[in-house]
Amino acid sequence: MTPDSPQPSTPLEKAPQQLLYLVYGDKDVYRREAKFSILTALAQLKKSEPLCIRVLTDRPQDYAGWPVETIALSDEIMTAWQGTNGYHHRRKACAIAYGLTLAHKTLFVDTDTLFLENPQRVFEHIGPGQYVMDRFEYDWRTVCERADYLKLGTCLQAHGVTPDNGFKLYNSGLCGVTDGDSPLLERSIELIDEWTRDAFDIHTIEQIALSFAMRDKPVHEANRYIYHYFAEKGFFHAMQKHFFSLHGERFRAELPALCTEVPRCKPIPSPWQRLRIKWKLRNKRGAVKKVGRALLYGSAAPEHPYYEVCRHEWWESASREILRWDEGAQKKFFGPDRGRWPKHLPKPAKSADEQTIIAYLRKRLAH
Repeated sequence: MTPDSPQPSTPLEKAPQQLLYLVYGDKDVYRREAKFSILTALAQLKKSEPLCIRVLTDRPQDYAGWPVETIALSDEIMTAWQGTNGYHHRRKACAIAYGLTLAHKTLFVDTDTLFLENPQRVFEHIGPGQYVMDRFEYDWRTVCERADYLKLGTCLQAHGVTPDNGFKLYNSGLCGVTDGDSPLLERSIELIDEWTRDAFDIHTIEQIALSFAMRDKPVHEANRYIYHYFAEKGFFHAMQKHFFSLHGERFRAELPALCTEVPRCKPIPSPWQRLRIKWKLRNKRGAVKKVGRALLYGSAAPEHPYYEVCRHEWWESASREILRWDEGAQKKFFGPDRGRWPKHLPKPAKSADEQTIIAYLRKRLAH
């Protein structure tokens, strides 16, 4: 984003603090992600405690009646925020930069984020020169020699960065900054443009640029207050779809309390069940063991209405692994009859799941 980039036109007053979301496109899953995240934040508030929530979106009509303020994004703004290098996560950095004009403290929230505690607990850690990020992921020295980071390493050398004087890289699923941090965001956007000028190998350049701009500054990790389920989306998408199919998307006062019925983690078997599965698979190795574990975990998921609608995601994980195999490996795994449970694999805890799982795998592998 440059000073002459088009900006949203909004009469909103500057707030003491705000939760800020960026949602664009017409995919149902992202709209439901955002709405469910908002509900988890509202559910944690004390009675009558205020919370300013703002949504930057190209579809403000999707949030009509919700306790949020929407800021409409035109096609012109969306194009400008993406920049000339085709890196769509640049829009997130631009959204945060614009958000700084709307509040003294801004907590930017990725839509695939659940609040486990009161958002006010997170705001307490934001201040001048005091930042909040989702979590620490790794140090530059631990990834700099990976093939997909080599090009970025060359770019960083121009800034005097080596494996020995690197910096911490944070996940930016949550980002807390103040209205005095415009230079930091502008620097992040400059780095994004520099590092995506040619073809780029890393989709997380946005959060690397932000981490680099924050290097040597105090950063508080927020993962004790929130859960960012970016690696487990399938499970939560299924549960959120079920939630809104039951209760509808029209906001009403009961929705925040109702959202607490939805589990905040994916379905994992009990410790005893996990131990049994580990024992059953003790003689399996490599990819076969990985597939067997996923199939059995889905069958041994705890009894819960919301787990019932998402346990197939374990089987989906297994199918993705099998699809990576060549035809010979697949034939060896299933044996001569793909309609029966593989003889070399332990059977699921629920006998009825044998045919359910096989039917699911056959359908996926046929595509």
